[in-house]
Amino acid sequence: FADGRGLSAALALGADGVAMGTRFATTIESSLARSVKEAVADPSVDGGSTEADTVYGRNFDGIPARVMNTPAAVRLNASPASFPVVAYRAFRAAGEMGMPLWKVLPGLLTQWDKMYIVAQFGAATKSLKAATIDGDLEKDGVQFVGQCQGLIGDIPSVDDLVQEIMMTAEKVSRENALAFGNAVQTIEDDEPFQEERGCM
Repeated sequence: FADGRGLSAALALGADGVAMGTRFATTIESSLARSVKEAVADPSVDGGSTEADTVYGRNFDGIPARVMNTPAAVRLNASPASFPVVAYRAFRAAGEMGMPLWKVLPGLLTQWDKMYIVAQFGAATKSLKAATIDGDLEKDGVQFVGQCQGLIGDIPSVDDLVQEIMMTAEKVSRENALAFGNAVQTIEDDEPFQEERGCM
């Protein structure tokens, strides 16, 4: 979700709210690297960021996720990491956190599935920092993003964005209410005709 139309549609379908992480990440106040914001907001940058310019998989950090289609994202999502690679990543991540290696080894052997996810996520940190902090989308960076990136065309302030979303959602909701109201009136007007023809 990235705009008031989507919010209005979700609420009409019974949702209590929506998630707009990608939309709010591309605001002035967001700490996301400016070059990444521009890549999301300007579809003419490097071939564009459309709804289809994402990669979905679980091989990057062990958890199913959608990321921008960058060289690193394609490379890291190509296939699951092998046991030796995951073990190496787990040991490296543990070392960076000051955790003794003897605490990691039993987990690798007895709780492989959990350690795999932890090791993958720990290894992903470097690529995430490369994108979010350094703005690197060419070589090593991987940026989480929603398909809604194709709906984003600017980098507004949070206040302006919220005002626009609410104004659009209210306008669309009113238009839909009027259209629905007219449809109900048309059905009510047709009821005698339907009764005459035996439709009811």
